[in-house]
Amino acid sequence: MDSKPTQIITASRRLVVIQRNPTSGSGKGRKELRELISELRTVGLKVRLFASRERLDTYVNSQEVAGQVRCLVAAGGDGTVGSLVNRHPGFPIATLPLGTENLVARHLGIARDGRALAQLIAQGRTRRFDVGDANGTTFLLMASVGVDSDVVRRLHESRRGNIRHLSYLKPIIQSFCRFNYPLLTVCDSAGEVVATGSHVIATNIPEYGFRMPFSPDSDPHDGLVDVRVFQKTGLIATVFHAVKTRLGMKENPQEVCRLVMREVEIKSTSDLTPCQCDGDPVSDCPVKIKVKPDAMTLVIAD
Repeated sequence: MDSKPTQIITASRRLVVIQRNPTSGSGKGRKELRELISELRTVGLKVRLFASRERLDTYVNSQEVAGQVRCLVAAGGDGTVGSLVNRHPGFPIATLPLGTENLVARHLGIARDGRALAQLIAQGRTRRFDVGDANGTTFLLMASVGVDSDVVRRLHESRRGNIRHLSYLKPIIQSFCRFNYPLLTVCDSAGEVVATGSHVIATNIPEYGFRMPFSPDSDPHDGLVDVRVFQKTGLIATVFHAVKTRLGMKENPQEVCRLVMREVEIKSTSDLTPCQCDGDPVSDCPVKIKVKPDAMTLVIAD
């Protein structure tokens, strides 16, 4: 993160607009949200809280309001962050991690602490980050095609309310047993094939769910996307690769091909091979992924 200069939000911008995920605002999450609002007001900032995305959009899109906004706060998980990133890329975004996973907050070193986040917002330290684009969907963390994107698709098709880590168990079992592992072809910007495999992960920030260190060298400031292509096929190979990755074991170059690119296209031999971005399903293959350098401003810790 030191490769990009820190910027300070203009002091005259005193309005903080919070997007609350309704399913992440209970228990400890509700307490942290109350403390965030209380502390923001204590330091002299104005606060507006929204559960409805549509009402927030209407509010901040007003020209009179937009000029006052200090930042938007994503109070939830990575889905809430991703939604704000896609809807309002022109505003600085702060993260209050209340969901099952908030990998952006983990990367930034921001804890689930409403009062501490309010102080960071008051300080106004920000930094520009690269984002990725997958068929028109912006992502901060990663896009992938393969068995994990099938897990995400199954999870969201069966979702009823809040997602917890245990919510992934059934779709993981279903995907590992039923996924047909189509051949994936990875092409560069000129359309030339550079790799083939059964699972492709394109990362911008090195964080991944369940603390899986798939791409520890990813840098969200280098204008590039870090692409890992898993070249073996089948349930047993996939399980062994996942275990080895979780344990931090060295990659076998005969199993995993690493590419660092500005733009990549992933094609599949199957017509219905899903892609996921930051834990949410997006369009099926083929999917074009490209980097947008310095396209997003995030509130950062000291």
